[in-house]
Amino acid sequence: MHISIFTKYIAKSLLTFFVGVLGILTFVIFMNHFIRVLDMAMTYGTSFMWIVSSLLNIMPDVLCLSAPMAFQIAILLTLTNMSEHGELIALRAAGFSFKEIVRPLLFCAVILSVILVIMGNWLTPRSYKQFLNRRNEARSKITKVNLEPKTFLNLGEWDLYLEDLDNKTDVAHMIHLIKKADSGALSTKVNAATGKVILTDTAIGLQLKDGQMQRLDEKDQSSIIAANFDDYTMSISLLKAQTRRLRVGEMSTTKLLRRLRAMPLDEETVNEYKTEISMRNVLALSPIILLFVSCPIGFSLGKRTNKGWGMLFSVIIIFSFYLLMTLGLSLGKKYGFLAYPGPWLPIFAGIGAAYYLWKKRLNI
Repeated sequence: MHISIFTKYIAKSLLTFFVGVLGILTFVIFMNHFIRVLDMAMTYGTSFMWIVSSLLNIMPDVLCLSAPMAFQIAILLTLTNMSEHGELIALRAAGFSFKEIVRPLLFCAVILSVILVIMGNWLTPRSYKQFLNRRNEARSKITKVNLEPKTFLNLGEWDLYLEDLDNKTDVAHMIHLIKKADSGALSTKVNAATGKVILTDTAIGLQLKDGQMQRLDEKDQSSIIAANFDDYTMSISLLKAQTRRLRVGEMSTTKLLRRLRAMPLDEETVNEYKTEISMRNVLALSPIILLFVSCPIGFSLGKRTNKGWGMLFSVIIIFSFYLLMTLGLSLGKKYGFLAYPGPWLPIFAGIGAAYYLWKKRLNI
């Protein structure tokens, strides 16, 4: 029962710091994405629900990035707090070994790693794909249309000019349409005396009356095709035809492995897929490695140590970890035989550092 109380106490202390630090880091990283999404929404005239949906789809990626860092900081803050209050000395005097003190921390690290494995390999790519689809949807739509008289309005392949517009009835007078890109024609124009404008989210409908269509041949500019009409209905799409290349970050690990086996890919793409798979799992396992590196440092700190030292060591450890991972990613993308093992460089280095600290500093 004594062990159970101790386990709950140290796990509660860790989770308290973890939730606090996670909230701060997530907010900082999230705000960067929030500003970009808001700027895009203002540029393309998207709805409020588009903003909410995009931000929700970004959250898994933000959490996968901030959670390992928050956990590492929480470990050292927990141990420095216990050292500051003399709790580590009391536990050691009561007969608790370093391994027994680490056990509840390791349990939390394993749970977090399992969550990050699932999120990093499957959930995050899916959310990122939805975010890119939403972004592409916004970019493919012409900026919010404001119909104003005596102003040329860009509608993709058409320019629209209205001499007068009744906002109550949506009836326009002296309508001029100019097509900017028409295969085989130097210019294509549609003019009408009056017409009704029907505006939707995806298109502009024009019910034209008493007008004429003119088309000037590109090869023979003396040849003009003209046709008069009494009633003519046309629709101008507000969606731009766009295609985008599937990014590696939006494909699940299962899909990446399936593509590696089934598709003939160039060497650069193969290396990119392999390093992405490794990086996801390195980030997922990082809480366990960071735990074993951080604990000996936390145990070595004396009673006079404050939380500032814990933050300092956390920054050094996190910076070293991500620096080594970036180096490993670069090597993996450059050399095919390092594509899988390259991103694991911080894990290998972490194991070596943890072994040295436990053996040399704690004599375990």
